[in-house]
Amino acid sequence: MKLLPAAAVLVWLGIMAFFAGVVAPAAFSTLDREAAGRFVSAVFPRYYAVGAALGALALAGLGVRFVLGPRRPWDGLPLLLVGVMLATTLYAWLVVLPAAHAAREALRQSAPAPGAVSTEVLAFARLHRLSGLLNGTAMLAGVLVLAAVGLRR
Repeated sequence: MKLLPAAAVLVWLGIMAFFAGVVAPAAFSTLDREAAGRFVSAVFPRYYAVGAALGALALAGLGVRFVLGPRRPWDGLPLLLVGVMLATTLYAWLVVLPAAHAAREALRQSAPAPGAVSTEVLAFARLHRLSGLLNGTAMLAGVLVLAAVGLRR
């Protein structure tokens, strides 16, 4: 039970880094923009589901350790940080992703001229930035979890 939370967070961070650093750039550099967007849109629900499962696993492991183990004042920090990771992932998956899909569909339906700025373009751009911010927050929290768990030993 000691290594489970750190392992879950480490795998989760690896998946996030691989998707952001390898999968998405490869999709957008080899496929046309529309196809790459469809591909990434198909991957995101699975990406978030796996992240939520790993987050729940890490949270459960840390919760058990917190309840059953000896406690020091900072022992709740990894629990809080995994909670932040899980909350940002769930919000991105259940709120931002459906809104981004709707904005992308509205953008596709309106078919603005290339380079034109429309309300649909702005809405999708705002949601894309929010998604990136949420994923970046989850990644930073994950790195801090690993540091906190490492310091606990």
